[in-house]
Amino acid sequence: MSSITPRFVEELRMRLSLADIVGKRVKLTSKGREHSGLCPFHNEKTPSFTVNEDKGFYHCFGCGAHGDMIKFVMDTEKMPFREAVEYLANLAGIPMPKNSPRQEAYDKKYAGLSTIMEEACRFFQENLFGLAGGQARNYLIGRGISGNIAKQFRLGYAPHGSQLAAHLRSKGYNMADCVSLGLVGRRQDGTFYDYFYDRVMFPILDRRKRVIGFGGRIMGKGEPKYLNSPETTLFHKGEQLYALPNAVETMRQKNSAVLVEGYMDVIALHSAGFTNAVAPLGTALTENQIKLLWQFCDEPIICFDGDNAGRRAAIRAVNRALPILRPGKSLRFVWLPDTMDPDDVIRKKSPEAFEKLLGMAKPLTFALWHSLIEGRVYDTPERMAKLKQDTLNTANQIQDEIVRGYYIKELKKQLWQLEKNKTSQRRTYQNLTPVIAPAPGTLEARMMISYLICYPHIAQKILEDLGALTFGENDLNEAVQTISDLILENPDITTDEMIETLSDDVSKTLKGEIEMLKKSRRSERQVAEELRIWLQNSRIKALEADIQSKMKQFEANSSSELWEQITALKKEIENLQESE
Repeated sequence: MSSITPRFVEELRMRLSLADIVGKRVKLTSKGREHSGLCPFHNEKTPSFTVNEDKGFYHCFGCGAHGDMIKFVMDTEKMPFREAVEYLANLAGIPMPKNSPRQEAYDKKYAGLSTIMEEACRFFQENLFGLAGGQARNYLIGRGISGNIAKQFRLGYAPHGSQLAAHLRSKGYNMADCVSLGLVGRRQDGTFYDYFYDRVMFPILDRRKRVIGFGGRIMGKGEPKYLNSPETTLFHKGEQLYALPNAVETMRQKNSAVLVEGYMDVIALHSAGFTNAVAPLGTALTENQIKLLWQFCDEPIICFDGDNAGRRAAIRAVNRALPILRPGKSLRFVWLPDTMDPDDVIRKKSPEAFEKLLGMAKPLTFALWHSLIEGRVYDTPERMAKLKQDTLNTANQIQDEIVRGYYIKELKKQLWQLEKNKTSQRRTYQNLTPVIAPAPGTLEARMMISYLICYPHIAQKILEDLGALTFGENDLNEAVQTISDLILENPDITTDEMIETLSDDVSKTLKGEIEMLKKSRRSERQVAEELRIWLQNSRIKALEADIQSKMKQFEANSSSELWEQITALKKEIENLQESE
């Protein structure tokens, strides 16, 4: 790394105006050498953000944000320190400091290894679009990947035999370096063979778009399905994210990121317009990868597959994030329908359906709580005491004192709600995937939404359950979202105020039901019970449909895992019916 000394940083401050740097993001009003404006780090209507040119710092009296020009660039442009300094040095027109001899030697070695990886990437690309890549091209076309997308992500094909080894040797590259990079292996007789062969190749790039590793996917049956580069001087799996260079700009602009499980999921999402999608590299999400995401957005969405493995990966992500949580930095979670991945949702449903799922992302507190109660029975004082102990022990893993305090408060609230609910002793963890109500339930759905409009204070109690429901009509889905947002923003909202915000089409559709409810003399207890029953019946119907689907799978390919899933679903139905 360059020797960025305090003297060099001071030279930047002398060459550049802090007000000019901040002014690129904030409309400032000048008062001599001081400037003021609306803070870019929190929402405010009255300016509390000041810039002091003489002292070289900015300060917000509203949220406490404070720093110099380097920190401002780091926080607003989502750049690490070195990149922020390089950005300012370019603005000032001054070169970065020279490297030390040791650093120069390392950079030269790194550049040489990068050149080999770049050559391998070009070799794989040429094979994909050459005579040998017919099967690989057909495979990608079958997965909905166009030629343009393949070129954008620099996809390739590793042919049979030891062709890459021969190619690199013909180019004069040091074969020991090629072995160290995980591109080729060496047999005992001294000959070389390709590490990847007969696979679709996914190059892994760092933030500067340099090739640092590869992932190879087999096209037919066989194991492993994915083969990744080993750890090398260039490639450290736990510190990189697939497609980060492709996603970084959107992540910065939207302050949003979507983390999915695999390469194909990322490419499918980018093809559908979700250009802020990235993926870990064949390993469980690490602390370094979470911190890397936080450099570009505050609350990345974790969207893993809807199967058991995906759920376990999400729980691991929760536990990995807990110790490093800090104010303003967290994760959100989306659970996909069982057996579906993001690619399935987009191809079999629509990009809009995936967008809706992202809009239903739950905070980390929600995911943590459900991971704590999953599969547990808490029908005795001792079991409740154990749950409370485990809950507080888990929250105490959070190192930041402020965040830890809020988590303990929230989890204690959840424990209190659990104890308050008399029927909770017979309830187990329920599926977090969206419940798709059967088509015949549309009339019931209209009545339920009308209940929410006419009894908004009762609706507050079921907003969380509503987030997992999807109706057959887009207007009804939008109405539920609008109503939920209104109630959350204003718990005291009236029926008339709510009706005014709905679209004319929705108001007209629900007019009959709303008028009927206004004239009825239902008690709040009746309304709450009817809503509970409706939600419970919808859940049971969805579970029954899931059981039928899994039974067909079991008949075709019986497995103990499938049978356990079916048994668990039946048990959940029994628990729901018992709680009536």
